[in-house]
Amino acid sequence: MLKRIDGKYVHKINERNVLIADIRKKPGQDDCYDAEMVSDMEHPFFFEHPLDHIPAMMLVETGRQLGIAIAHLFLDVPLGTMFATQSFDIRFTDFAETRTQVIISASVTDKKYRRGELLHLRMDGHFSQNSRPLGRMGGTWSMLKPEIWKRYRRHEQWKKGIE
Repeated sequence: MLKRIDGKYVHKINERNVLIADIRKKPGQDDCYDAEMVSDMEHPFFFEHPLDHIPAMMLVETGRQLGIAIAHLFLDVPLGTMFATQSFDIRFTDFAETRTQVIISASVTDKKYRRGELLHLRMDGHFSQNSRPLGRMGGTWSMLKPEIWKRYRRHEQWKKGIE
């Protein structure tokens, strides 16, 4: 069984919900990474009924976790930072088999900084098993300090009349 990364890097408390193991920066390539997916066939959410493949939503969650982990581990985004998803673009072309390791290759682009802090990025990646493509996933998100997140949420709730 693969050793999962520490849950703090993907904002998970329950270790079972951490779906990433072994993130590596690709040598000689800026902002390009490979990671292994932890395929927990006993996971109570993703495998709550019998399946002969890894469900697409598990792949999507793994891709989302990879983006958060890369930001913390390689791009100096502090722990405690809030991630606001702006878009996901997902297309699967083949089934992910349960008995073969899933690899995710990803690259980070469109980084935007303010006063030396990373505030926004795009990540694009693809899933594969034994070099067989399974699909692609990309997305953009912003990163906010907790105090800015709270201020933004209070303002949004005030606009909607929510107490």
